[in-house]
Amino acid sequence: MKDIIEMIKTRRCVREYKDDEVSDEDIKLLIDCARYAPSGFNMQPWSFLVVKNKDVMRRLSESGKKSMIPLLEPIKDSSKTASNFLVFLKTRGTDMFYNAPVLVIILGNKNAPTVDVDCAMAAQNMMLAAHSKGIGSCWIGGVLPALMDESILKELGAPPGYKAVAPLIFGYPKGKIPVPQKIEPEVKWLR
Repeated sequence: MKDIIEMIKTRRCVREYKDDEVSDEDIKLLIDCARYAPSGFNMQPWSFLVVKNKDVMRRLSESGKKSMIPLLEPIKDSSKTASNFLVFLKTRGTDMFYNAPVLVIILGNKNAPTVDVDCAMAAQNMMLAAHSKGIGSCWIGGVLPALMDESILKELGAPPGYKAVAPLIFGYPKGKIPVPQKIEPEVKWLR
């Protein structure tokens, strides 16, 4: 097991994957690590949907692209990143999941007051644990507008009363991922 500080500083969002499958045992381990995340009032408001079916992932990707395009159109001229992503979404055959072999959607109980933060911490645990095992990951927030459709969640088998919080992809990275620029945060000390 690698040092946690090293894991935090070297984890990257992976958007290019090998064809190798991630074993069910490894996915179970990542989910086990997720459940150790802190949660408000110890409600542990998460549930997990594991998708390895390529046809289901393709349909989710297409729904995600259709839902995201209208959200990015109004800001395409003010953000180069948004503009580039819009081109990606409109390009036929692109995959919002970057051909990753597995998608894990962390669902959160809508009745938990801190559900979004709780599930985000569970997601971070999963991504760091994956990185420690040489498995790449990426949070695919762009598919969330599509996952707000309760009929899609029901079709996927989500429990009633849960919403999608963190769609995560996992797989073995293809090549090295460059370190993005890290901006020095503003810090104010009150003593």
